[in-house]
Amino acid sequence: MSAFVRDMLAAYLTAAALVAVGFGLLRAALALGMEQRLDARQTLRVGRVTLGLAVVLPFVGLAAREWMPSAPLFTFERSLVRYAAPLTPVEARPVRGGVREAPSSGTGLPWTSFGLGLLGVGALGVLAWELRRYARLRRKLEALPVLRRVGRVRVVLGDAAEGAFSVWFPGGGAWAVVPSGVLEDAEALRLTVRHELQHHRQRDTVLAYARLGFDSAFFWNPFARAFSRWLAERQEFACDEALVTVKRVPVESYARCLLQASLRVPVAFSLPAGVTGMSHPTVRRIRMLFQPRPRSSVRTLGLSLSLALVLAPLALWAQGAVRGRAVSLTEARALADAGRKDGDLPVVVDAAVVEQLNKFVTTPKGRDFMRMALANLKTHREAMTATLRSRSLPEELLAVAMVESAVRNLPETSRETSIAPGLRGAGVWMFIPETARRYGLKVEAGRDERLDVARETEAAAALFQALYARYGDWRLALAAYNQGEGVVDRVIAETGVRDVSELVRTGKLNGYTATVQAGVLLLRNPHLLD
Repeated sequence: MSAFVRDMLAAYLTAAALVAVGFGLLRAALALGMEQRLDARQTLRVGRVTLGLAVVLPFVGLAAREWMPSAPLFTFERSLVRYAAPLTPVEARPVRGGVREAPSSGTGLPWTSFGLGLLGVGALGVLAWELRRYARLRRKLEALPVLRRVGRVRVVLGDAAEGAFSVWFPGGGAWAVVPSGVLEDAEALRLTVRHELQHHRQRDTVLAYARLGFDSAFFWNPFARAFSRWLAERQEFACDEALVTVKRVPVESYARCLLQASLRVPVAFSLPAGVTGMSHPTVRRIRMLFQPRPRSSVRTLGLSLSLALVLAPLALWAQGAVRGRAVSLTEARALADAGRKDGDLPVVVDAAVVEQLNKFVTTPKGRDFMRMALANLKTHREAMTATLRSRSLPEELLAVAMVESAVRNLPETSRETSIAPGLRGAGVWMFIPETARRYGLKVEAGRDERLDVARETEAAAALFQALYARYGDWRLALAAYNQGEGVVDRVIAETGVRDVSELVRTGKLNGYTATVQAGVLLLRNPHLLD
């Protein structure tokens, strides 16, 4: 799974959780007395703000995390999503140095990708179904007789057994449908038309498409569905209240109209998601008409800000929990730049380095290997660092020993796991016999100086020094350490390219350099494995 998809999935799951939390907090605030201090339109506005915050904040947090990474001291929450896939095996090549990667013990099912696919198919299926219903409704409305036009709205006559409703189609105009049964009552017809026109005036029919998208995206979330139904109900309350308080419609006449409308609508009457109308629950609407509430912009703003102050930190925390330990490209670059001194091994962070770093920090196999490497390094670090410094080499070259052998002094016959591609060598630095002899180490039947950590470290330092002098680029030097100078020279001659990122991307070189550079980042920031 790519970093972008993983981040978007984390933001999506965070939004799903915040919808439930935001809805619960809103209902609790209203139950504790705020409902009596806000009118229906203000309550609807606060509800929409809450829903918007719940959906948008995780993605805003994701963008903020990219623009303002908190490396190198950021910490990771324990992940709610486990990435249990094994490390991707790297194709072995007959090269000069390195270790052949042990075969994976299990394949594992891509449950995360499978679940993501199900969510996508389900959301698209729900959206397609509802859009199909909209298309059928539009064809039906175009065949109905038009009573009159009010601005851009066509008032049409529907079936007697159906309720009144309003709908707007992009590019297809606005519609208000009234049942033929209200033609017998002039007052009921007038109030019904005014109610449906009020929905258009409030832009409820336009916002219905946002509700449709929300319902489709979170079709599996019962809290999202409950929130959507609650908003639809409050939308009707707000429309009723606007007519009674602003348009000065007589309360008794309007209540009678609502009651008659509810009696006309059959139980099986169904409309596409988001379509507004008078066929919603009636008892509470009539009760609301006779219970006027104060209108206070200060209370509306205060409740909205209070919910925002609660949801914003929850969004950041939940996103970190869902996203897990994974490091983004921006964070990895911040880790590479922070605290870097002259003489340190330069780390060029590209997609391959981030991918390998996340294999180390998000998979059990990767974490266990690198934790073992850091623990083993404590035994030899001082002596190995002194040898590297004696040749003015960067201390971070210790990352080579980390990825080659986990800083274990292994014989060539060992079957211990490694994460470096290539032929199996011996010792901490995993020298193959040819390279070991070239740098003065004896490899004989009864004696193998590759298992002498001090001697092999001296040979490794000499090899690093020679490779850097040859290429003038540490990434090319590392590639040659693993694949051999002959391979690197041939690739450069054939392509004319010295950019290792490009050579790895096109498959000309393997991913060894990215693996070592990810090891350097962990060497500098071991807290990533906590």
